[in-house]
Amino acid sequence: MKTRKKRQRPSRKDRERKRDRLSELPDCVLIHMMEFMDTKHAVQTCVLSKRWKDLWKQLTTLAFNTSFFNNVVNFSKFVSHVLSKRDGSISLLNLEFTRRGYAKPHLLNRLMKYASWHNVQQLTIFITLNNNRSFDFRPYIFSCDTLTFLKLYVNTYDPSMIVLPEYLYMPAIRTMQLQSVTFTAYGCDYAEPFCYCPVLNTLILEGCSLHNDQNFLRISNSNLSNLTLDGSFEAGFFPIDLCTPNLTSLTLSGHTDHPLIGSPNLSLLEEVTIESRGNICYNKTELLIISWLQGIRNVKLMTLSLSALDIILQDLSKPLSAGLQPPRFRQLKALMVRKLPYEEPSDDRLKRSLKYLLQNSPVTKIEYDYVD
Repeated sequence: MKTRKKRQRPSRKDRERKRDRLSELPDCVLIHMMEFMDTKHAVQTCVLSKRWKDLWKQLTTLAFNTSFFNNVVNFSKFVSHVLSKRDGSISLLNLEFTRRGYAKPHLLNRLMKYASWHNVQQLTIFITLNNNRSFDFRPYIFSCDTLTFLKLYVNTYDPSMIVLPEYLYMPAIRTMQLQSVTFTAYGCDYAEPFCYCPVLNTLILEGCSLHNDQNFLRISNSNLSNLTLDGSFEAGFFPIDLCTPNLTSLTLSGHTDHPLIGSPNLSLLEEVTIESRGNICYNKTELLIISWLQGIRNVKLMTLSLSALDIILQDLSKPLSAGLQPPRFRQLKALMVRKLPYEEPSDDRLKRSLKYLLQNSPVTKIEYDYVD
């Protein structure tokens, strides 16, 4: 007759090993861990136990991405569910929204309204628009008192689909990156959107355009330190007027279709990078790069692409350059010539452009950075 063996009690060591140490952590630690997850996965923790059921409702970071969903219908339902069930008494510090496929205005507008009403501090939005349809954009976020960081990336061939307010009233914004949006004004021939952003430090504009009624874009901000202008074919041609006395770093890239006008005070500007990807200019008479060189005379470090140097020669062939004195870079310490992958160097054109550029400059050494 077989004797039944007594089941051994698990040892203390085994019991310690099987303990749910994660659930023993305080709520604040668990919530902090969930902040690093995509919101879909964070919400799914509600099935773990009763304790986890409502923890996600206290998240201060929300990240929505269509990549984690089988279709956009489920994605939209999920976003609406989270916004309606989340604890509204808790401020929303960080919101990321990535919508692959054509975005619908209702969901985006609701999201930005929710973020603005819940004291959002950092907002990142990636959307694609259907160029064959109108888009009812509600600019709730551009009057948000708490927002410090904004990245609005719009994938469209028609920047006029997203038209921003005449003025952006954003008292806390420090970093702003805008792509494929349109600036406008009423009763004025220029747009001046950034003058009510008193602590704005870094501004990046990519493929942005002007409404048809405006002649130029004025970037007016006494605190701005870093400025990047990335032009595009879709954005079209328009001049830039700078009222940025504390600007220290300037980058021009993309299609160089935005000449500098006026005589800006850029006495603190130390570093300039001009990396044009070619010239698609609608106005063939303007001095596209020479206009900038005339305004950045205090620069200390300058980087120019081969295409930028080539556009300088094109500028010199235009009537407006007649009688214009070459720029004086009295404080220039270093000049770098950068070859981008699509560029083909021409020794003759390179020598001619550099001779013009440096004839009134103390710099004697030129560095070459040829990217393969």
